[in-house]
Amino acid sequence: MTQSPALNLEVNGTPPEMVGRACEGFICEGYTCEGESVSSANVTYLKFGGEWFRLYFEFRLVFWRSFEGEPKPWEVEAESWAYPHTDVGALAGIVGQPLASYEMLPTLEGSKVVFRFGNGRRVEIEDKHDVASYAVI
Repeated sequence: MTQSPALNLEVNGTPPEMVGRACEGFICEGYTCEGESVSSANVTYLKFGGEWFRLYFEFRLVFWRSFEGEPKPWEVEAESWAYPHTDVGALAGIVGQPLASYEMLPTLEGSKVVFRFGNGRRVEIEDKHDVASYAVI
């Protein structure tokens, strides 16, 4: 029996200290091209402790950045690209809930970040083949 090689995950930036803090915002920025949805979580914006953070991916690479201001949807009309926002915090009922834990994991197709909240809700942001999406569980 052969073993598969270990999956590695790299992190670029400093993962924020969010565990134990109440979620103040959780927004997923999608990406559409010519009206067709390509990604539901091209970038994820999280607000904890009064600060916004940006989460995004490349293959088995998780990026964390601070973000100034309020995230807003935008578009590049000349290219027919749009970046709509979904308020996942409201959708999942996690705004005001403490973050119990989060973990970053490599997968065969890319990587994912799993957020677990005090009310038992879980939100997963998964990058598969360079397309990121969210799931509320």
